[in-house]
Amino acid sequence: MAITGIEAVTFGVESVEDSIKFLDDFGLVKIKDSDDEAVFRCADGSRINIYHHADPRLPDAVNCNLSVREIVWGVENVEDLESLGEKLSRDRPIEIEANNKINCVDDIGLSIGIAVSGKKAIDPDPAIVNTPGNDGRINTPATFYKRAIPQMFSHIVFGVPDHRVVEEFYCSRLGFRPTDRYTDRGVFLRCAEKSNHHNFFAMNIDSEHAQFNHLAFKVRDVHEVIGGGQYLNAQGWATQVGPGRHYISSACFWYFKSPMGGAFEYCADEDVMTDAWQEREFQVGPETFSEWTFNATEEFNAPTAASKAKWVLL
Repeated sequence: MAITGIEAVTFGVESVEDSIKFLDDFGLVKIKDSDDEAVFRCADGSRINIYHHADPRLPDAVNCNLSVREIVWGVENVEDLESLGEKLSRDRPIEIEANNKINCVDDIGLSIGIAVSGKKAIDPDPAIVNTPGNDGRINTPATFYKRAIPQMFSHIVFGVPDHRVVEEFYCSRLGFRPTDRYTDRGVFLRCAEKSNHHNFFAMNIDSEHAQFNHLAFKVRDVHEVIGGGQYLNAQGWATQVGPGRHYISSACFWYFKSPMGGAFEYCADEDVMTDAWQEREFQVGPETFSEWTFNATEEFNAPTAASKAKWVLL
């Protein structure tokens, strides 16, 4: 039994119109669009649902500023769904929908769903790279990307009052595993025995409520990270931080400010871990954020101890 990854994320936003424009430019495929809601998908079929923040169809927010209203995690089959439903129902109410989906609230107050996955397998063409002594691409120019096409979700990140609460719930109830951690500050969780370096990252912040930080999407390679980022900049969307490459997870990245209450990230070439992995501990700070980064915001460049204590995009 294992979670297969993020199936859908639902947002309540100030402007549905601005959010639609951003997601169009970001490269997601629009499958529904109206004045008060929209649905977009990645190449594998995972979805983003957009509603106005006052829409009564939305689950309650953890606090008045949280734009993420629900995360749906996928499972392989109905048997896994029923097993997780039984575990969750031991100490919290659950709602069972007719379309193979369970709804409940996690221990930080976030609405979550568990559903049989509807994602499809994808097999994008790999980048062919020439290296010294190994000419893999001959008489063929390299691929250039005019914009990005997100293939799937990578991970979602929240600032929380206590990351240990997140770790306890997601590991004991949903079978997540810790991959790495910031000592006494945060934890990187993956959703299965073999999985992306992290599907959920939670880090302590000075707040009584959870706060959405960013949502990351896998693209095909670092060149698509750059192509997508250049396109977004040309459309007028501001860089949050990047492009760069993380030490933790090894991913190449570029983060953009979104009109949806947090940043959106392109990422490529992330680490994949199994249970043979030995988790590591890091100290929070700019020196552990990335190997190289352009356009870093002042919170990553300021030399003060206070700036290093700010939580980091990953």
